[in-house]
Amino acid sequence: MTATPKHFVAVDMGSNSFHLVIAREQDGSIQILHKEKRLVQLAEGLDQDNRLDNDAIARGLACLKDFNLRFSTLDQARVRLVATHTLRVARNREAFIEAARAIMPYPVEVVSGHEEARLIYKGIAHSQELAERNLIIDIGGGSTEVVLGHKTQAQILSSLRCGCVSYNQKYFVDGKLTLETFRAAQAAADKQFASLAKEYFSGQWDLTLGSSGSVKAICEAMQHFFNDETITLPRLKQLKQQLLDWGHVDQIELPQVDSKRAPLLPAGLAILISFFKRLPVTELQFAQGALREGVLYELAGISQFGDVSGRTVESMAKLYHVDLNHAAKVATSAKQLFDAVADCWQLEPWRSLLEHAVKLHEIGIHINSRAHHKHGAYIIANSDLPGFSQEQQQLLALLIGNQRKKPNLEALAQLEPAQKLRLIRLMALLRLAVLLNLGRIARSLKITRVKPTATGMQISLPEPRQRISLFAKDLQREQKQLAPLGFELQISYADN
Repeated sequence: MTATPKHFVAVDMGSNSFHLVIAREQDGSIQILHKEKRLVQLAEGLDQDNRLDNDAIARGLACLKDFNLRFSTLDQARVRLVATHTLRVARNREAFIEAARAIMPYPVEVVSGHEEARLIYKGIAHSQELAERNLIIDIGGGSTEVVLGHKTQAQILSSLRCGCVSYNQKYFVDGKLTLETFRAAQAAADKQFASLAKEYFSGQWDLTLGSSGSVKAICEAMQHFFNDETITLPRLKQLKQQLLDWGHVDQIELPQVDSKRAPLLPAGLAILISFFKRLPVTELQFAQGALREGVLYELAGISQFGDVSGRTVESMAKLYHVDLNHAAKVATSAKQLFDAVADCWQLEPWRSLLEHAVKLHEIGIHINSRAHHKHGAYIIANSDLPGFSQEQQQLLALLIGNQRKKPNLEALAQLEPAQKLRLIRLMALLRLAVLLNLGRIARSLKITRVKPTATGMQISLPEPRQRISLFAKDLQREQKQLAPLGFELQISYADN
């Protein structure tokens, strides 16, 4: 973790396609070594109960196996896996995520819609020059992200429940292209765009860009019919009429458009027409970057914005007047405990999560010192946390909410077994680190030996039990609190 990474790998698990980008840092900038796209159509595997079927899961895992072969032998690679709308809504996503971890030993970040939008804007900002004020739309397989930004900084983020795969399944599933199906799809999209904040309707932007596959396919259609890729509403209407004349997706004749993308063209077109009609947009150009580029640049740390999640934590700590000196003491204790067990428990990918929890574990005191762990959990769960995936935000809230007192067994029971085990172990480390610094003592109590076990942890203290009798009682109570979680805390003192 301390070595300077030589390679950076971004995997974007979208609702329609999976993307792999491998890069390296060269003289302070990113040099792309390899790009790959696979049509996985994950969203097509969602049933009415939002459960992924086995075929979709198999397609996704097969793609990840192939991707893994591309970079598994790279020296000092830093890897980030990001999943979007389909895994956001899939009720059985943990089954897919655990299977993915068996293929690639890295956490899968299921990012929120706002986080997806932020990463998209960042990817575009690093891929081309933006204007003073920008409007960006990204039509994905399951959701559409719309962002207003100032130069390289995203300002207003929105994620809408409309996508080319989901709309294709709902309105164009039989492949027939009729005026009625287009009207139904446009009406549904119009309701989504109508829900945007008022700033989107001001028209106060200098540049409108569209990113990802659907917009690219429409730009390619523009090139075929008009000899340039500029998108306008009259041109979109002409393309719509041509699709109606063809009458069926099998009859689409656009040589520039990927044959696998062509069946999704009507759904993407309906969404984009609604976008032009609802918002004061006159012209749109294709954007070179997208989410995967945003993930890559953030992963490499080559950005004026730096560590986004770190900045978010710093901002939260400042907003809620966290005692940073005390947090630093708890952090020192947590690091000692974590370092002793990380390898055995395979916790290294979650180091930063524990560090963030330590720094923010007292934010609830700003509301009330009583039950401040519960107040802190509520703040985290209900705040917009740029840089954090949905899973990370949920786990951070659970860690902070279970740092003391009786653990919330009901909330923990909602987690998948592997995820629950990791969180319980992280929770035990956080609780012990907090306990070692309880009462804001001048110096933290020390642990001389930490040994992880299959069922918990053994710790040794350098003091006789009688000399630290109050702390010994705290530890004894902690043993009882952790026991219902299946975590066995074994303690020895100097006089044992």
